[in-house]
Amino acid sequence: MLSGIQGWSLCVSVILIVWSILLIRKGPNAALGASIVLSFVFPVWLEISVAGVPISIRTAAAILGLLAFLCPPHRMKILSPLTLLDFCIGFMCVAHVISDSFADALTPSLPFRAYGEWVLPYAAGRFAIRDRKDLQWIAPWVAGLLLFLGVMSCFESLTRINVFEYAFGDRPVGLADRRAVRFGFKRAFGPTTHPLFFGMMIVVLMPWLVCLWQSFQSKRARILTLASGVIAFAGTIFTMSRTPVLTVLATIAVTASLRIKVVRWLLALSLMLTVVGFVAFPYEITDEVSRWSGGGDKKRLVEIDGKAVVSSSSRTRLQVFAIYLRPMIKAGPFGFGSAATSEFPLSIPSMQGTYKSSMLFEAVDNAYVLLILRFGWVGGICLALLFLTAIGTGLSVFLDRSSQLFPGTVASMFSVFACFSLLLVFMNYDFGLPILWTMGILSGLASARSDGGSGSMPGMIKSGVVRNSLK
Repeated sequence: MLSGIQGWSLCVSVILIVWSILLIRKGPNAALGASIVLSFVFPVWLEISVAGVPISIRTAAAILGLLAFLCPPHRMKILSPLTLLDFCIGFMCVAHVISDSFADALTPSLPFRAYGEWVLPYAAGRFAIRDRKDLQWIAPWVAGLLLFLGVMSCFESLTRINVFEYAFGDRPVGLADRRAVRFGFKRAFGPTTHPLFFGMMIVVLMPWLVCLWQSFQSKRARILTLASGVIAFAGTIFTMSRTPVLTVLATIAVTASLRIKVVRWLLALSLMLTVVGFVAFPYEITDEVSRWSGGGDKKRLVEIDGKAVVSSSSRTRLQVFAIYLRPMIKAGPFGFGSAATSEFPLSIPSMQGTYKSSMLFEAVDNAYVLLILRFGWVGGICLALLFLTAIGTGLSVFLDRSSQLFPGTVASMFSVFACFSLLLVFMNYDFGLPILWTMGILSGLASARSDGGSGSMPGMIKSGVVRNSLK
């Protein structure tokens, strides 16, 4: 077993070797893309701290991959037209620095932590793409990764053995017990810290299968794509988490609606009926779905703001806004900072005495609520703007060349995330980093299109892309 610094060093060394070989043979873009995908194989709980800044294996891979762009002869390859997503990720980074400065203090390491959390994974995706052909290089790597993660998920659930823990030491026990069971099966958590996060990480990577299917017409490529898709979906099922499975199904429906008019109408009708049903019978539907899908419907009487309320682990998703309404208002423009919201239960003074729940409300299962508490109203707006811009960028690139479905699939996935998934789970970094990396991929596609001069528009703004004045 290799835990701690030994495990971290071994994993980073493997990535370094692969990166070096690909840098020499294929160039910095290919080396960067492959090294990031490879980093998703290794456990997220392996990290070291440098000057108070935690560096995980994924972070180390991103730093390593981007270093090549700072050295000759690759230095000029980092210059490309700016996109609206570039500005959005910059706003989020600035909001992080301002919020933590007001809540705690402006330390020398704070800008580096903010950059590492938001900009670094985004930049790793952004500069891995110079044109659409780079997608064809990354797609087989992601397909292989999905195949591996799906197999590991199924194996863990059926044998109750986590290979990653066996090799690199036990993960820290946080919100889920290491031996959590649902439907009689162990909930697989793979290289992440929670089964739900593991399922969501697989979901974020699945749009690459569309890219692989369309990029390669060979029988071998099609077999790899189908196998990766089926096994990856089985992997999400064996996490025994409902949100990832529903996210995959909803993403498929939204993606199909981009091409098939009938599906578009059926999807719109289904959404309308679902919204009406939840508005009319929110708790009844929630309890029934929870009962059918493995639990979470056990009711208990709790006190919230001095009132007795019937709640359950599933109902908390509907009650989270009511529970945290006052703290969100008191959060103000810049929130309570990262330190107060980094662990559950939250260390927010205004929450004292707000509810009595015996751990029922320990986690904030809503990305928007948690980020507003952390970075305030400005942070919440930045998060919503980030996802809206990513969706718009993906659709714009897809409409520019609708025969290539990958950008449309990613936009569809982010639509489901923004309107559904992130209302049920906070944006943990286990799958949050792959999200930011994927947004960077979209930005790279948009920038490459602008650099090619296709689809011109008057003025400085062109299809979601802003020309870099240095070009």
